[in-house]
Amino acid sequence: FFTTLKLISRPYSSKMHDLLMPLGLTEIQWGLIRVLQEEGPSTFTDVAAYWRVEKPSVTPIAQKLVDQDLIYIGTGQDKRQKVMHLTSLGVLKYKEAKLIVEAFQMDLLNGISEEERKVINDIRYKINHYREK
Repeated sequence: FFTTLKLISRPYSSKMHDLLMPLGLTEIQWGLIRVLQEEGPSTFTDVAAYWRVEKPSVTPIAQKLVDQDLIYIGTGQDKRQKVMHLTSLGVLKYKEAKLIVEAFQMDLLNGISEEERKVINDIRYKINHYREK
């Protein structure tokens, strides 16, 4: 099972790379843009927890998006807290990338029934929440 997941992951990431490269994005940069659009402005700690990575892993991704004027970093209620926000250009990039990514993902799911998708989601949920028991 886990070997199969790994074997699926590589071609998926490779295709995502090919689709996002013309937009000037990597898959992980797209992921950060998506989180900020769909979840709202977020701290580095929030994103790291969501992705289940260490906080310093988020910094270089955010910095590249700042350099592209896709996000900006402001302060939170606590002045020491840094909060990432999408710029108007970032919102446009999100919309452009989302159309491409969703078309690819829908194509992947073509021929997979709703019941099969539910089973996959249930398994994914159980694996993701294994440590919380």
